[in-house]
Amino acid sequence: MTAVTAGIETLSRPGEIVAYPVAASTKIYKGTMVQLSSGYATSMTKAASLVFCGVALEDVDNSSGSAGDKVVRCARKGIHELALASAAITDVGSAVYALDNATVTKTSTDATEVGKAVKFENSGKIFIDIGGKC
Repeated sequence: MTAVTAGIETLSRPGEIVAYPVAASTKIYKGTMVQLSSGYATSMTKAASLVFCGVALEDVDNSSGSAGDKVVRCARKGIHELALASAAITDVGSAVYALDNATVTKTSTDATEVGKAVKFENSGKIFIDIGGKC
C-alpha cells in the first residue's frame, strides 16, 4: 500500500458492543465478565495472562458446540456494577482485577485488570468503569 494523499472513506463502528466467537464447550452468562482465550470468548477467570473483553449482554450456551459456532455480544465500555468483597467508598478510584466472572478484587497478583472503581453504593458491590482490551 502507498501513503494516502487525499481523503478516503473507512469502515468504522462505534465499538461499544462487539461480538466475539465463543469457545467450544463454553457457557457465558449475561452480566458476567468475558475474556479471550486463544481467540475465543470464555467466562472470565483469575489469571494475569488473559485479555478482558467486556461484560456479556446475553446468555450464550455453546456447551455442546465447536469453537466459533456461537457468538456473544459484549459491552466493551461503560459503567457496570460488580461484586467486590468489603467494598467501601474509599475504593473509588482504585484499579480492580478479575477474581472470577462476576467478582473483582483490588489485589493485582495473578489477575487481569478490568477497570477502575468509580462509584460505591452498597456493601459488597462497586461500580466499575470498564474498558475492554479486545
